[in-house]
Amino acid sequence: MPHPGFRIFVLGAGFSRPAGLPLASELFPLVKNSIEERHGRDTKFHKDLADYIRYKKLADGEEVHESAVDLEALHSHLDIEHFLGLRGSDTWSKEGNESQLMIRRAIGEVIHRHTPALDKLPSAYYRFAENLSLHDWVLTLNYDLVLERALEHVGKPYRLFPHRFVDVGEHLNVVDSSKEEVILLKLHGSVDWFHNASFLEQRASLGPRTAAGPVVHEVFDFPERFGVSPLVEGPRQPDDPLRHVQRIKNCDAFYRSSRGFDAPFILSPSHVKFVYAQPLLSFWHGMGQSGGWNLGLNVIGFSLPQHDEYIRVGLYQMIRNFQFYSWDTNFFGHHKDYVKFVDFQASRDGMNRYLKRYAFSEPSRSAFLFAGFGDDAVEFLFTQQRPAPTNIVTGAIG
Repeated sequence: MPHPGFRIFVLGAGFSRPAGLPLASELFPLVKNSIEERHGRDTKFHKDLADYIRYKKLADGEEVHESAVDLEALHSHLDIEHFLGLRGSDTWSKEGNESQLMIRRAIGEVIHRHTPALDKLPSAYYRFAENLSLHDWVLTLNYDLVLERALEHVGKPYRLFPHRFVDVGEHLNVVDSSKEEVILLKLHGSVDWFHNASFLEQRASLGPRTAAGPVVHEVFDFPERFGVSPLVEGPRQPDDPLRHVQRIKNCDAFYRSSRGFDAPFILSPSHVKFVYAQPLLSFWHGMGQSGGWNLGLNVIGFSLPQHDEYIRVGLYQMIRNFQFYSWDTNFFGHHKDYVKFVDFQASRDGMNRYLKRYAFSEPSRSAFLFAGFGDDAVEFLFTQQRPAPTNIVTGAIG
């Protein structure tokens, strides 16, 4: 009997690692090199980098060499400065200060450059996409296009927003359930997404673009060049923040030829990235109440670092709901499986640290694979690991 789905998959950087994507700890030298190739070494980024190194020495007594800078710590420093407006009138834009935009753009370029073509991914990604049900939800913390390309390669329909609507009203929206699709929510944004709110404000004040006029945004002023389209489809509330998120089709053109400061809409690898998450809050809405009526819950390649406490809170609530609500219910001939964790941990110490971070997951209702994502992981994820309960309660998903 085919699995009906109703599973949740949470993806971290380890999911994309076998495709050749760098981990967060490997990003800084690649990002720095990308910035220097485009702009040289005399930039606002380099000034802010030197200021940060000086700050670490004077504030924390740490001697940090330029080659050993932690990108997440650096970007946290820059995010705090920008979000609180510490530069006052020298604040560059609502999107970020110069260094933040240069870093986000360079991250997009690095990730795009390392992402294989649609037909060049390792086979495990195609198998993963083929096994997803049209009732499954995927929550990814990654910026890359690996899963989109795998889904497109196998012809599996998907959407990048939670709900379609038939109609929207002042107090009630009517959900359109006529289309069955894998739901892929990119909680931290994507290398092919751009946010147009600031552009629309500036363009409204300047008037329509003319041949001799200034370019406000290289993507939105030339939408045909990059294949711009809305992230969401169908009727939406006028104030829906997702209306401002646009997707480009031609990433090659953007990352290859452009030299400006316009950056993709990604939440930077920062300890305080969630302060910029407002446009994507609908992706998080209700997460703490999910899990109870799902048949599967899987965490792939996410070791839950200490600074991502906001994600830990959501996962804690989701996993506890999953494990302690309807655990022995029969849903159309299927029952809940263990919560499955896939990660690469080569040492016993690494495994123990990982288990400690996920100590809130009931051990008797959890299963772990520490060989990383690959063909064995696909088999593990999509094969029922938990035996059928003996005293099963019949129910339906609702």
